[in-house]
Amino acid sequence: MDFQRNDAMLMEILQDRKTITGFLDSIFGFLRRNTDFYHTKRDEADKIGFPKGVRDQILYGAMQRYDPDCLLQSLTAEGGADDGETAPPAVEEVVLESEDGPQDEEMKPIESQPPQKGKEQSKFSPSDYKNGDVFETHCWSQTLKDVEVQALLPKDHQTAKKLHISIQAQHIKVSSKHSPETIILEGNLSQRIKHKEAVWTIDQNRLIISYDKAKELWWDRLFEGDPEIDSKKIECERYIDDLPEETQATIEKLRVQQLAADKQQNEIQTSSPDQAINLDRLKAAWDAEGSPFKGQPFDPSIVRMS
Repeated sequence: MDFQRNDAMLMEILQDRKTITGFLDSIFGFLRRNTDFYHTKRDEADKIGFPKGVRDQILYGAMQRYDPDCLLQSLTAEGGADDGETAPPAVEEVVLESEDGPQDEEMKPIESQPPQKGKEQSKFSPSDYKNGDVFETHCWSQTLKDVEVQALLPKDHQTAKKLHISIQAQHIKVSSKHSPETIILEGNLSQRIKHKEAVWTIDQNRLIISYDKAKELWWDRLFEGDPEIDSKKIECERYIDDLPEETQATIEKLRVQQLAADKQQNEIQTSSPDQAINLDRLKAAWDAEGSPFKGQPFDPSIVRMS
């Protein structure tokens, strides 16, 4: 099979997201928004989604196909083994028939392991609370610029007509319109936001709220009173292209100055040992208290050395 067309499309996504984590986030986000991949069949009458446990088997099987250390390393995902035999599928994918179509066999439920304690049994995926935190009914994720909050909606409150959503500069409240009022999500935000630019949408049984931060800084919690997140685990990567043009120009200027200083230092060290000693002394005194050059990039070219 020719993979060039698919590779070209996927490469465009990878170049846009820049990291494997971001790439996978786009893929699984697409599956959640546009397919029934995350829908779990409740019973045999449910015509969409997969029985409980099958989705994880499909993911594991797909990863194993391309793992060089796996037993299937001699098989290709699209073809067969060297002897021409077709590789057996890692898992059996369920094909759903229409109501008028034939159903030869009754689907047997797949036994799943009991849920584990902690975030493993959460209804949210790790990408939903990246750089944030997860709770029983809601989670939040963040970048340096913005925050996304996801809240699970009760079965009888999964349409916009039944919800009252209030987003203020430092307060969020989601509740039912009809009495008695049901509070779905409420709290004072730990930092201020640009609430007039906030947007929200309902995706299946979730309310998703997105907004920009008033200041570009990492939050240690979503609401006041929430436990602090571990700031050491924040993936605070930020690319130069995302910075303001003035900041990019300053970084480039400092980089050029540092390259020039390194080049001059190497030339001195190779040509004159005495000058190299003086250069080391100058470098040690450059940021010393009382130095007129304190806080500036090291540049020996502006100092006359005998």
